[in-house]
Amino acid sequence: MPALLVILRDILFLRRGPQDLPYSPLLLAIVAAVCLLISLWAGSILMPKQTDTLLRVLAGLLLHLGFLYLLLNVLQHQARFVQTALASLLVDVLFTAVVLPLLPIFEPFSRNSPTPDNVNGVAAIASLLLLALGVWRIVVDAHILRAALEVRLLAALLINTGLFFAAQVVLGALFGVSEGS
Repeated sequence: MPALLVILRDILFLRRGPQDLPYSPLLLAIVAAVCLLISLWAGSILMPKQTDTLLRVLAGLLLHLGFLYLLLNVLQHQARFVQTALASLLVDVLFTAVVLPLLPIFEPFSRNSPTPDNVNGVAAIASLLLLALGVWRIVVDAHILRAALEVRLLAALLINTGLFFAAQVVLGALFGVSEGS
């Protein structure tokens, strides 16, 4: 297991790609289950009044994996699916786990819009940290796609953005716009 963490660290620092992960459908299933659980936890914090959080999170996970599978199949790289999906979900779990402790700081803003009167220094620093983590996550996700698809980083960024928006459109069509988003 420590070898897996070393590879994940190197993926996060853009030194290695998904091809360096073991080809293990069982590990992918385990990480997908962990991803589902941690996303449910985050969803319960972000949207506590939603009654369909499990369905939303499950649909989001299935769309993510389905779009990735479809993309790799279309580009004749279907053999790379397990490792690419594993890298993507490991990164998702890690970033979500890092962001989870920051979410309670934003709880007061979920009821009303932030104004200069209700923004404190901790929330401002947490916002900057979330922004930095979000940008880094986008770069890491694009790095994973770049390696899997053998394309340039800019193309991978555009593909990643397209996949994200496609998933949001489908989720919006399935569940409508949620109160928390």
